[in-house]
Amino acid sequence: MTDITITKEQIRSDIKHVLKTLTDTEKYRETQIMLDKIAQYIKSSPKVNTVASYAAMPFEMNLDELHSRFPEVSFCYPKCAKKRQMEFYSVRNLLEMKESKYGIREPDESRHERVDPESIDLFLCPATAYTLHGERLGKGGGYYDRYLLRKRSDAVTFGVVFSCQIVSHLPTEAHDLLVDQVL
Repeated sequence: MTDITITKEQIRSDIKHVLKTLTDTEKYRETQIMLDKIAQYIKSSPKVNTVASYAAMPFEMNLDELHSRFPEVSFCYPKCAKKRQMEFYSVRNLLEMKESKYGIREPDESRHERVDPESIDLFLCPATAYTLHGERLGKGGGYYDRYLLRKRSDAVTFGVVFSCQIVSHLPTEAHDLLVDQVL
């Protein structure tokens, strides 16, 4: 393991510990603030027709409410594929997603249509940690780094995390991509 890999793993461990200390009230309050920020952006950006979101794990912000706030917007969700790749699929009804072997809600390829990366206008990207400069520390698989290379140049990427996941510095490598803004 390289020094950067060890440092990244230590940060992941530290953040995981801090997330366990968040109360349900704190999570709810921060999630509502985040939903309002995202909603404000969508309302002010008429060109946002397709949003790439994610199905939250217990330690992530749950953005499912965006569906009811914006029924006119098309939402798509990631599904991990072979060879450490990820694809997004259009999902209208969140109850149609199924749980993967890792406990992550994912689109069902037999029900949901794959979305071309170039048709996505806004990416809501979860992470283990972010800096305010948009540096991102994911979970270690590089799925978002590889997928975001395929997006349109004018598509917007937002980092979505709890305030305790924003750090002053992250070790980065050449393959680590920045997001446009950390909300």
